[in-house]
Amino acid sequence: MPAKTTKKRAPKVPAWAEPAGLAAGLVALLALVYYFDFTQDDAYITFRYAANYAAGHGLVYNVGEHIEGYTNFLWTIFMVLGRLAGADLVFFSKILGTLCGLGTIVLCYFLGRHLTEGLPFPWRSFVPGLACIFLGLTLSFAYWTVSGLETAAFTFMVTASLYAYLRRSYLAVPAVVLATLLRPEGGLVWLFIVIAEIIHRRALNHYLLVLVSLYLVYLLPLAIFKYSYYGGLLPNPFYAKTSFQWEQVQNGLAYVGQYGFHYWGAGFFILPAIWGYWRAGRPMRLLMLFVLVYFLYIIIIGGDVLKVHRFFVPIMPLMVPLVLVGLVIAIPNRFYVICGMILLLSAQMLLPLDHVLTFHKNEKGLNRKLGHLMDNILAIDSSNFSVAVSTIGLVGYRLLDHKIIDLLGLTDSTIARHPEPPIEGMATTWRETRYNNRYVLSCQPNYILFSTGFKPSAPAERSLYLHSAFLRSYRSIGFYFGGNIHPIYRLIYPVTGEIRRDVDLKFVQFFNRSINELWDVKNYPLALAYNDSALAYSPNPPYAYVYYYRAIIYSKMNDQRHTMESLYRVIELDTMVYEAYLNLAQIEYNIGEIDSAQVYRDRVIKLVPWYKPRLDSLFSGL
Repeated sequence: MPAKTTKKRAPKVPAWAEPAGLAAGLVALLALVYYFDFTQDDAYITFRYAANYAAGHGLVYNVGEHIEGYTNFLWTIFMVLGRLAGADLVFFSKILGTLCGLGTIVLCYFLGRHLTEGLPFPWRSFVPGLACIFLGLTLSFAYWTVSGLETAAFTFMVTASLYAYLRRSYLAVPAVVLATLLRPEGGLVWLFIVIAEIIHRRALNHYLLVLVSLYLVYLLPLAIFKYSYYGGLLPNPFYAKTSFQWEQVQNGLAYVGQYGFHYWGAGFFILPAIWGYWRAGRPMRLLMLFVLVYFLYIIIIGGDVLKVHRFFVPIMPLMVPLVLVGLVIAIPNRFYVICGMILLLSAQMLLPLDHVLTFHKNEKGLNRKLGHLMDNILAIDSSNFSVAVSTIGLVGYRLLDHKIIDLLGLTDSTIARHPEPPIEGMATTWRETRYNNRYVLSCQPNYILFSTGFKPSAPAERSLYLHSAFLRSYRSIGFYFGGNIHPIYRLIYPVTGEIRRDVDLKFVQFFNRSINELWDVKNYPLALAYNDSALAYSPNPPYAYVYYYRAIIYSKMNDQRHTMESLYRVIELDTMVYEAYLNLAQIEYNIGEIDSAQVYRDRVIKLVPWYKPRLDSLFSGL
């Protein structure tokens, strides 16, 4: 009698495996959202638009200026509704973003089920849940979910649009319309779906006609509003950021490369999905093509000025199941697939960790600093002052009743559309390179705030230093909090005469390098050498702050004689530099010259009277 043969059965998968993976992904996202909990500075731009609308001024950044300084129309409308309902916009935006992030994980689960329909067990049951866990633990996804920006909502709608299209559902129409209302890139999603449908069906079928006609009909009112209210269809940031230069493409390649290294092991984990492209079904191939198109789009526009991979978040819910399914298709051995997934999950949590945490810490620190700085300015100045600033978010939201001039042009059409000619030889790491400081100085803002305090960093800031009108009219004032003095430029003398770029570029370049070597590198001899070079190219009479930083360098080198000589030179050139009197008061007090210290202390109080409590703590007995 022949021996019985047993058929190998596929391993049973517990019924709770799939929902458990989904639940774990949701919990992981909530935990990371709770940990990151911050507000990106750019989100406050939208909040200011919403606050102005709720106050009856219209959808404007500055009252009376109809400029579309946002690229997230629908998100701005959501914030308007929240403001009208009396909600705190910071909290409201986080709740809305978190709900969209959780919804995206749910969509990722269903997308994973759709992509795994042809896979053998147990992967058909495990991959959708694993995709949710991977996405929930993706640091950049959680980071932007709670940032206050529209990123999570846009990601939800992009995922919904493509999932609905794969299911041949007419829900793809409202989803892609809402995606476009949230971000202009939604138009790219719609165009991709239209082209994919034409190529696949090779005919103008009913589904395609509905997709095209309803999309255009639904967006026509927005186009009419934008043209009639703002005078154009493209938002102002498009003009401020777009350059169409080879350098922009290089920035985009670097941006893509960093993302690939942080999340996909320099592309290693994408290779199985690419290798299995022809073995996969149409849904997987379609999503892979969309991801490729989106990558090319990011490269062409030069990536993003905001770090932590923001522009890749909308395709993360697509890439996670694609990569996991690709591993299953390309690697027949179950053990190696599991090892690959474990390695991938570990890598995507560890490789970007330092990058994400660094920018998270910096952004929270920036918010604290700007918040305290605005509190201090409002405490000393009750006038209807204006501020020019290169980081306009929180500053603009805290100063709702004041005119804000965006040095980078995001909310200023004059700077964005009529920039000054670029300055040849001005090296910078900043992406925003447009400025019009002749226009800025003609507005005579009462305060000018640089992104890094006193040092001119952005091209718009360095360009100011090339105008003697700025050097003559503005002086630094400071506020002490958090253990440091935080400076801001204040208009001391009216800007008069012709405003022109009349200072040698080498002056600001050497001055900047000197400050960098002083504070960042702490190479004091080199800082002094750059300071000498800055003096050589300084306008006449010399800019007093060059001598002030010269004094700081000498003090770091424990050369008191030259420190004192440099400080005396400062007050000889300019009696409005309070920092020089403060340092002289400290030196005189330390060597026992109480009378002289008192004279310098009184001068500091006259220039910055709000600094008196700090002086009392420094000079006990005076």
